[in-house]
Amino acid sequence: MEKVVVRFAPSPTGYLHIGGARTALFNYLFAKHYNGVFRLRIEDTDKKRSKPEFTEQILASMAWLGLEPDGEVVFQSKRFPRYRAAVEALRENGRAYRCFCTREEIEERRGGNPGWKYDRKCAALNEDEIQKKLKTGQPFVVRLKIPSEPIFFKDMVRGAMRFSEKEFEDFIIVRSDGFPIYQLTVVVDDHDMGITHVIRGDDHLSNTPKQIFLYRALGFEPPEFGHIPLILGPDKKRLSKRHGATSVEEYRETGFLSEALVNFIALLGWNPGDDREIMDLNEMIRGFSTERISKSAAVFDYTKALWLNGQYISMLSDDKLEEIFIDIYEQKDITVNKSDQLSRIIQLLRPRIRTLSELFNSGRFFFQQPKSYDEKGVRKHFSGDFAVEILKADAELIEKCDPFDEAELEKRLRAEAEREGRKAAHYIHPLRLALTGSTASPGIFETVVLVGRDECLSRIERAIRYIESIEGRE
Repeated sequence: MEKVVVRFAPSPTGYLHIGGARTALFNYLFAKHYNGVFRLRIEDTDKKRSKPEFTEQILASMAWLGLEPDGEVVFQSKRFPRYRAAVEALRENGRAYRCFCTREEIEERRGGNPGWKYDRKCAALNEDEIQKKLKTGQPFVVRLKIPSEPIFFKDMVRGAMRFSEKEFEDFIIVRSDGFPIYQLTVVVDDHDMGITHVIRGDDHLSNTPKQIFLYRALGFEPPEFGHIPLILGPDKKRLSKRHGATSVEEYRETGFLSEALVNFIALLGWNPGDDREIMDLNEMIRGFSTERISKSAAVFDYTKALWLNGQYISMLSDDKLEEIFIDIYEQKDITVNKSDQLSRIIQLLRPRIRTLSELFNSGRFFFQQPKSYDEKGVRKHFSGDFAVEILKADAELIEKCDPFDEAELEKRLRAEAEREGRKAAHYIHPLRLALTGSTASPGIFETVVLVGRDECLSRIERAIRYIESIEGRE
């Protein structure tokens, strides 16, 4: 195989989302599998919608995912002279022509016939007629003259493809404002960048025959094409934000590890040929092939993404997870130091969390008193005199427990429950709500020890005052 050169070519009209990230990843894996080159091109010709902040976010997201491009980034906005030269070459060799027909004239000739194709009226104009129209400032577009030959190509994913030339009219390659359209710019860029393989979403499949017409008209050799099926939501509709398919940046902010997100994205329509679900980037590179890209749409499963991220978090070393934990809490203005207590807290939280943000949401009560109490929990576990009685009993148990450890606490609480003819849960649920503000937490006895005796007593006293205050309002 010749030296593989592929590209990812996003438009900076929005952030990098899952679909674009998958296209970038598949191109990256393909290039690295064959010791090839992975290029990046920013297709920023849409001046109204393209924004520098989107470009910056795309570059930052790709760097975070570990998909660093080879060579300089190409910006289409800097290549207009090259596009104009290509158009001139097409006109000079008779493969393109100026079209002065107005939209109204075309619609009149179409006559409501949806199958009508442009009739090449302007292709028959002689040079004098053209110059006369140009002198009067009559606007025009440039159209490519479609040859009388079908398009055949072997798609790397879909197999043999055939398109009849009769399906296409002489399509516009330069708009009346002088701006070249996507079909032209992408062909010129891919040729100039030496692109050998184009892997992209199958929503581009209808563009491919038009681009092959352009390649041939310009005397260029077309690359090989591979079109990846779309990603669908669980409801089998096109993937959107309602399915959890937000930008890569949002996944990062939510607390996904880049390695986990890359792993998840890779499995959206590709498999390594075995039952593996957890793979690092090097394993993916070794096993990647376009033959293993599914021909049917991938289904996005956010629950699976969370599970996979949880698996990656569980595999982090203690030191790494402690560093992440400390950094997250510092961002929230809470100082946490490395200690035996922190190690024990992390071991308690590690199997429970699926995103790094949950390190804060699930663990901050170890360092801060709860600012509020879960509403449903209040209705269920903080009901009047009974709750106050239970919490006072919990406080007495905690105050007198010696040794102050999980085993002794559990033994004493269960003995108290048995003496009073109650279930242990009657003591545990109000205590958990008082200490954490939530109805869910790590094991209550481990939680009590890690929060500390004095802090537990303070929080129980605060919860009792809260119960008495709401009872007083009622």
